[in-house]
Amino acid sequence: GEDGRPVLTFKMSSSVLDAGMKIAQGEKVKDTEKAFAEQSKLASSMAFSRVLMSSSTARSSAVADFGKQIAARLALTLEGVKAASEIERSHVMAVEAVESSIKKNAESEEELAGALEFALENPLVSSSLAYDLIPKDIPTDEIEVINSAASTSALAMRILNEAYVCSFNEDKAKYEKCLDLFVSSVVNACDLSNQNPKDNERKRIANAAASSLPHQLGAAPFLTPSSLNLVSSLCDIDEVVKKFSTKTPSQTIAEAAAARTAKAAAEKRATAALLILRDVAFQRDALRGSAVDCAVAIASGRLPASAQIEDKALKLVMNVIFPKNVDCSDKVISSAAKELEFATRFAIENHEKIKKANESSARKKEKHGYNSKSALAPQSDEEKQALDRVRKPVVLVMALAVRRPEIIKAIMENGCRDGADVLAKAIKTNMPKLARAAATKHGAAKIAVQVADMASEKEAPLLICFLDNLVTAADKSVPSPELIDACQEIQKARLDADGKPDIRYIMPVVSGIQRVELLKELPVFVKGSDEILKTALHRMSERLGRYAMIFRDEPDPSENTLRGMSSCEQMVYLHQLDFHAIGIPQKRYLDVIRVCLEDDEVFNDRVVQAALDYISGKFLEGESLPLAYMRTI
Repeated sequence: GEDGRPVLTFKMSSSVLDAGMKIAQGEKVKDTEKAFAEQSKLASSMAFSRVLMSSSTARSSAVADFGKQIAARLALTLEGVKAASEIERSHVMAVEAVESSIKKNAESEEELAGALEFALENPLVSSSLAYDLIPKDIPTDEIEVINSAASTSALAMRILNEAYVCSFNEDKAKYEKCLDLFVSSVVNACDLSNQNPKDNERKRIANAAASSLPHQLGAAPFLTPSSLNLVSSLCDIDEVVKKFSTKTPSQTIAEAAAARTAKAAAEKRATAALLILRDVAFQRDALRGSAVDCAVAIASGRLPASAQIEDKALKLVMNVIFPKNVDCSDKVISSAAKELEFATRFAIENHEKIKKANESSARKKEKHGYNSKSALAPQSDEEKQALDRVRKPVVLVMALAVRRPEIIKAIMENGCRDGADVLAKAIKTNMPKLARAAATKHGAAKIAVQVADMASEKEAPLLICFLDNLVTAADKSVPSPELIDACQEIQKARLDADGKPDIRYIMPVVSGIQRVELLKELPVFVKGSDEILKTALHRMSERLGRYAMIFRDEPDPSENTLRGMSSCEQMVYLHQLDFHAIGIPQKRYLDVIRVCLEDDEVFNDRVVQAALDYISGKFLEGESLPLAYMRTI
């Protein structure tokens, strides 16, 4: 050179170049050329390993970053080159991570299968992506240097950025496969930490990887639905929480402390996954639907998670994502509707299984003389498990229905589908919460009419259940006049099989209707089934327990102010019915009295005695005795 120093030059041998071109194009080569190719790949693998390890232990951050840039470029260039023994563990871990993810994420099986194939074809890429996620045999005095030299996932981010650039000219899916491979490796590192709570090094790696994952994915060029599904699997810590929450007599103080720490670390990593879903929903419009789908699936229990994480996911969906803007609200509602559909299919698919289990359980209970008094209680273990499965999506959709009442239509529609009996039971069980919350927010009368307008005739049972829960026995005050008017309006609009107003729609508010009006409706209740009659009589007297044995007189005979009908009054008026005038057979008239007397918990001896005493008093005043009087005595 000009300064007198010798010039260093490199020249590519034509034979070497020809051999490389033949191998790259898949042409047939000589044995010597084949041996040369194998030696080249081995040398490349060892050189790559030295670059990678040097960049990880470099004291200078600039040198470390430069080494990782080179490693990223080489990893994607040297396709098919096997990983050297020093970094082979990283490749094995990455492959195992994707295989585990395929088992846990059936929805993304096709995408993950492509990532697995990519990992096997590109061992250097998979080794680089998982290199920072495995324990290393490094002296403890160098750990601090390594941690300060680069962040936990800097190498992985270099790989992702390089793959993104390559995807413009080469395989478009290369970046997506690298992303799935990276996230799978992080999830697997966290799973390994959960399985080995005493391994401090794995715990350190998992905590660092999970804490940096939100920042890394936030800086990633773009994300995919499959990567979000993988992130959601970080919440699958239910078994871990149960395992570490269970104390054994032989457990030492140190082991108990380690279990508590491991449990807290697992929950922290799961919380980080929820934060990722939140950030994606807010910052990436194209993936907002996928992020909300994952969050809602966790909150509804379809994607596995611990109870605490499910509660956090529910709060995230309801209190953070839903109020953000209209698009977020619509996405949440759409996702919740999907989860309700999943629950409906589950109920229908398991209908016969649950039915057989209930029948078997009923025979056993009948044999031992035990009968469940609650119609909504699970009748078998299978039904109990099914109720637990469908309850969470029902509760989620009901919580949304308070804010968007039109969703109640979907709840009733799915609950009344053929075979969805267990879903209907879950809806009825949680209906009091929905009815009371909706009444508080929108007004009982308004929401009653609105829901009635949405419900079809097939959905009448759930509509009646909703109206019934708008007024509960826990209320000290009687139903408002507005709600009574609303129920009467609904009754007029919905006719029974005979073309007459359906009496079932006013039964929820009969405790607030004037007694004189109830007397006019009593023949209609008597003409109905025994179940309708008993329900109506119960609702009439539900707020008059203290007057059960009293026949009340109007304070002012000129004004009708008494509301409802006490048990004593019911027995008196039923005896005094003119069955000829109202058009019922004598047998039905007597059967009605019998039905009441058989319900000895309500119409006990003291109530019957009070009613007969009142009738006897009226007889002494000159009135005739009813036909059923002597039979009752």
